[in-house]
Amino acid sequence: MKKRTFMALLILLLCLLFLPVMGEAEISSLEQLNAPGMKVGVSQGSAAENTVRAELPKAEIVYFTDNHGGFLAVGQGKIDGFVYELNQLQVAVKEGLSGARILDETLQETVKIAAGLSPVSAIPELQQKINQFIAEIRANGILDEMFTRWIVNFETDMPEIPAAADPTIHLTVGTSGIVRPYSFYVGAELSGFDIELARRFAAWLGADVQFKVYDYGAIIPAAVSGDIDVIMANLNVTKERLETIPFSDILFEEKMGVLVAAEPEAETGTQTPGEAVYGTQKPSDFNGRRGGVITGSFHDSVIGQELPDASISQYATYSDMVEALKTNKIDFFLASTELAAHLMEAEKEVTALREPVRILDIGAMFAKSERGDMLKAQMDEFITRLKADGTLEEIYRFWSDPANDSTPVDKSGLTGENGTLHFATSGTKVPISFIANGEIAGTDPDIAVRFCREYGYGIDVITVETAGLIPGLVTGMYDFSLSDMVITEERKESVNFSIPYHGTELLMMTRREEAGTAAVKEDAPGFFEQIRQSFNKTFIRENRWKLFAQGIGVTVLITFLSIVFGTALGFLIFMLCRNGNAAANGIARVYTRLVQGLPVVVLLMVLYYIIFGRLSISGITVSVLCFTMTFSSSVFGLLKMGVGMIDPGQYEAAYALGHANRHTFFRIIFPQAIPHVLPAYRGDIVALIKATSIVGYIAVQDLTKMGDIVRSRTYEAFFPLIAISVIYFVLEELFSFLVRRIEVLVNPRTRTREQILKGLETDDKD
Repeated sequence: MKKRTFMALLILLLCLLFLPVMGEAEISSLEQLNAPGMKVGVSQGSAAENTVRAELPKAEIVYFTDNHGGFLAVGQGKIDGFVYELNQLQVAVKEGLSGARILDETLQETVKIAAGLSPVSAIPELQQKINQFIAEIRANGILDEMFTRWIVNFETDMPEIPAAADPTIHLTVGTSGIVRPYSFYVGAELSGFDIELARRFAAWLGADVQFKVYDYGAIIPAAVSGDIDVIMANLNVTKERLETIPFSDILFEEKMGVLVAAEPEAETGTQTPGEAVYGTQKPSDFNGRRGGVITGSFHDSVIGQELPDASISQYATYSDMVEALKTNKIDFFLASTELAAHLMEAEKEVTALREPVRILDIGAMFAKSERGDMLKAQMDEFITRLKADGTLEEIYRFWSDPANDSTPVDKSGLTGENGTLHFATSGTKVPISFIANGEIAGTDPDIAVRFCREYGYGIDVITVETAGLIPGLVTGMYDFSLSDMVITEERKESVNFSIPYHGTELLMMTRREEAGTAAVKEDAPGFFEQIRQSFNKTFIRENRWKLFAQGIGVTVLITFLSIVFGTALGFLIFMLCRNGNAAANGIARVYTRLVQGLPVVVLLMVLYYIIFGRLSISGITVSVLCFTMTFSSSVFGLLKMGVGMIDPGQYEAAYALGHANRHTFFRIIFPQAIPHVLPAYRGDIVALIKATSIVGYIAVQDLTKMGDIVRSRTYEAFFPLIAISVIYFVLEELFSFLVRRIEVLVNPRTRTREQILKGLETDDKD
């Protein structure tokens, strides 16, 4: 018995000793990857997919829209391996890709690289010509020399290639611009194997050459439509692609390598600054919990994929989500690294989990138009330069310092010689895009202003709800946008993205006690001290009262003009319809039902993004038009009701006394109807003032929008909202007071005998 007990304890001890090794076996061969449960990543549409199916049939294939996503997924442990061209894997590792290494083994099948050709190119016999060119440079050794220089030795210097002396052909080449060593930027210039190949082919062809940079998802459609003549972008030849476009002869073949996770480095014992604030749980621990997302963001799809059992609530701003988190309405929300750091600094009750949910690429957005393509190309060049000279890193370092939270972006040096660009951003995300001392600030506006200064543009900054950014670009209301927008395939269907200007981790924010981190206990100030602090942060600090003043001005302007024009339009419609005109009544019936049947926010966005989307009309003008329509519909209904309450016999009596129809209405009927109409009219004005709070959806900075901007800076949950409520109440009372004064003046019961008889002769002796 003792012997059995001893052996059992020995076996248990050995299991405990070797359990870590057994649980995290290092992948060192393709055989290990070819097993059930192993996940191998490939880029969508690449030749690697069929190769993995053939050589690793037992593994599960995971698809990525680009190779960078696959690289990061390996390092995060989300997949076990990623199959890609060996040379590019070597470049990635050489340039600092962490957490991953390349297997010694390669797959048996190779990748065939060729130039893609447009089937509708205006250049005659293009396929034959490029094949003849390839045959010549292969025969004279230039192709092998290029391959060795660019792909084996990773050189970056472009040799001098004489251009055609008297070009008779225009050659348009599509390329990627982001794949070393084939096509990439050195400063503002494209370089790489494919760029040299294109320049040599243009010189051989007697053509001048133009380069257009595309995402891989758009480059083949561009060739199909004839926007480009040739694709030179390290393009894999696949069966599916051959069904769409023709290819040149094969330029070269590449081995397929496999990227796998690297062994973790030994702990050094060094503590990362701020490490204590991060939570210890994993994002997966929150599956089935309640999450919050910003309306219009892609976070709901991320949560749906990563935490399929979680419930989701929509919020307008991060300050709303912070308050929902603190009051236990939600359990988590997602935020980028920079925003998460600011939130943890501002709110001691919340923290972020250390393990990221996703690694994201952030890009600038442009409309899918000729002008948008031109601006995108300029932005790609600009971002490349900012990265190369370290300016981009300097920008992020500057705005990550809380000491610079009160510093607006420097707009000096904007010449506007090439026109003014309409730039859209959120204005509610510190330190990314926010308002400081009444001016725009943050990393994204800083990049945008520098871009406009570099290319001779002026800039018109427009703060927009996240949900309105893409519709505004699609309809041409804005020229470009930088607003911490993640590059996704779904968004790329609507707008064009620049090359990524920033990569960030998407972190999960939660309460400290939920994250396994002790809550920070601080002595709470007294009630009146809290009021004083809140008032100071909301109104005094950075002169934020000016934001409220601007918002009040916009709200009053929209309300006043909508009342004036809406009353006039409603009265006009009533006058056209009052005598029973069938056509006028039919049109009025359709008009009122349409306006009253649509939610005001839907009508507002339809007018702004669809009907007037291609016209340069301000959001305030569209807002006035929208509320004029809704208010006129109400006025028309009130007039019908008020006039309908007057005894029809008065018409007959007036006609019997010889009064004309118009004279009867204005002198007898209408004055009696007004007292019946005005109380309801006053109520509609109050409703109109409150309804204007939605104009922030179309980039109008009204009172409510300014409140959101202030809350995004202060993270005060209640005080700004209470302040806004008080201001709206005062405005409603002001407008109501004016209408009540009119009621007093027109109501016979409240007028004196002298006021009623004013203008009449009471001593007529005849």
